[in-house]
Amino acid sequence: MRILIVESSMLLLLTVMTTGCVGSDSVTKQPQALPATTEQPPKEAVLNSTPTSTGKTTDNSTPQATIATNSTRCETSQLSVRRVSQDAGVGNVGLTYAFTNNSSSPCTLYGYPGLALLDAKGQPLEGVKVIRSKDTYFSSKQPRQEVTLAPGKQASFQVAYNHISSPQDNCPISSKIEITPPNAYQHLTLTEEIKPCTGKVRVTPVRAVL
Repeated sequence: MRILIVESSMLLLLTVMTTGCVGSDSVTKQPQALPATTEQPPKEAVLNSTPTSTGKTTDNSTPQATIATNSTRCETSQLSVRRVSQDAGVGNVGLTYAFTNNSSSPCTLYGYPGLALLDAKGQPLEGVKVIRSKDTYFSSKQPRQEVTLAPGKQASFQVAYNHISSPQDNCPISSKIEITPPNAYQHLTLTEEIKPCTGKVRVTPVRAVL
């Protein structure tokens, strides 16, 4: 009888120990935690994720450099003028004047200079007509040409008129003349006596002085 009780006690103790071990495993066992992510996009991917402009055109607002083929027009301030020669024959007078480039840069002249005859008071002479002419009594036809004046170089033109008068004629006579370079606005003044008894003065276009 005692043997049965002991066996029963041992059996009961063994059962309790087995059950306790099983319950302990079910309580302490935890699901395995997932590792924290540390992966980042590659640097290239980060840079590329910023929108970039595509198909952008370049605005070439700065003009391309160009090579000038012609010199600039001569300004009056760059020039001086003087009479360089005089011809006379059969009542005709031809006065040759020359522009000189006094500046340090080349410039161009083209066409006819302006001419005005002035009296002693600086007023235009009445009854005098200035005519643009390709030729005069002293020169053959001179077509207009572009003349490039290097520093110190000259371009000439001629002023021609007839000074023969009859005893009853009272010919106009200038005290000064105003000469304006072709395509310019300001003039140069010279003291000059011109006596166009026919009332006409011819002016030729400028040409290079060789």
